[in-house]
Amino acid sequence: MKLRRAARIAAGVACLGAAFMIFAPHATSYISRSAVVNAPIISIKSPFDGALMSDALTPATPVLPATAIVELQASRSSRTELARLEARIGILAREEVSISTEIAALTQLDQQLLVRMEQVQTLARQVLQTQLSGLRGELAAAREHQDRRARDAQRFERLYASGSVPQTKAETAASLAVEANGEVIRLAAAVEETVRTMAGVKVGILPGLGTEDGSYARQRRDEVAIRLADLKGRKARVSAQRTGLLHEAEALREEVERLDLFAPQLPSGAVVWSATPAKGAMIAAGDEVLQLLDCSRRFVEVFVHETAFDAIRPGDTAQVRLRGSDETFPAAVEALRGAGAKRATGLLAAEPENLTEGSLHIMLRLDPANVAKAGVAQNFCDVGRTAEVRFDRRLGNKLTVAGHWVQDLLRGISPSLAASPALDEEGQTDAG
Repeated sequence: MKLRRAARIAAGVACLGAAFMIFAPHATSYISRSAVVNAPIISIKSPFDGALMSDALTPATPVLPATAIVELQASRSSRTELARLEARIGILAREEVSISTEIAALTQLDQQLLVRMEQVQTLARQVLQTQLSGLRGELAAAREHQDRRARDAQRFERLYASGSVPQTKAETAASLAVEANGEVIRLAAAVEETVRTMAGVKVGILPGLGTEDGSYARQRRDEVAIRLADLKGRKARVSAQRTGLLHEAEALREEVERLDLFAPQLPSGAVVWSATPAKGAMIAAGDEVLQLLDCSRRFVEVFVHETAFDAIRPGDTAQVRLRGSDETFPAAVEALRGAGAKRATGLLAAEPENLTEGSLHIMLRLDPANVAKAGVAQNFCDVGRTAEVRFDRRLGNKLTVAGHWVQDLLRGISPSLAASPALDEEGQTDAG
């Protein structure tokens, strides 16, 4: 009887221990209903009608960062507008050179006229200075002659009054005195005019000296200055127009080159998801050339019961074990979606299995995959692999102690009953 009773007790304790072992992980953690490694699909489409110039790419081919994925050559392109712009730029460049040549010639002519004006100015000063000296000498002599004639006129007037000379001589002397006075006035005016002319020469008003007309040289310089101002304005307008056309031609050239050759690149590594057509194949504008798996944006899609929504927060750490692997690694929670949110299935490479209603959608961030590493591209960066994911309920320590107590109890009753899966240090069963 005692043996049977002990056996029943042992069996009951074993059942309790087994039930504890089964339900302990669910008590200590939120366990995923479904989980899969996922990544976005990038569709490369042709921007124009053209032919594939690069070699065909097969699935699982790695695409390294900053390298041309494919090369498409446009079947037709129009360079008429670019040629027209380049011809117009050439015409404006030649016109600018012609204007510059004319400006240089007129500038040289202006310098020659300036030298000529300076020579005329120097000559005019010398001539006028000589004339002024002569006029001043003549004026001094005329004034002496005026004084002498005035004295003679007064003397003959007195002699005529005394009856010593006839009236005709007195009148002749008076007439000569008036004539001498007029000569003084004329010479004084000539001196004053010469002084004014010299003052005008100092400010650039040049008199005509024989065949050298200073005013003509001055007028020619004014005409040259007006012409130079007009040419410089034309040159500035032509230069600005040519600069604008150069920018326009450069932008158009880039557009033509872009429409002539299509060689897209990615800043991060990727893997060919769908094969490209054969080399030389014709591809219409808008047709898909290939699909790429973006291994730089991998994540784990996890689905748990929606009652865990308030318990799991972005930034929390989950334990992930890919099925078929014995290794468990941590991953941070990046975002959560409610059970009613719609998935963007058309943009993703993988589809979770056994998806049930009322499941909270959680995304775990993964590090970018190095597609250059051997085997990574061939495994498609583990995209599509299912996983088991656990989120800690923060009850692990208490249940772990309870689990060890149950194990010790079973081991004391019967060592064979204690040979059940052991709890790990976190209160979770071995993911393998």
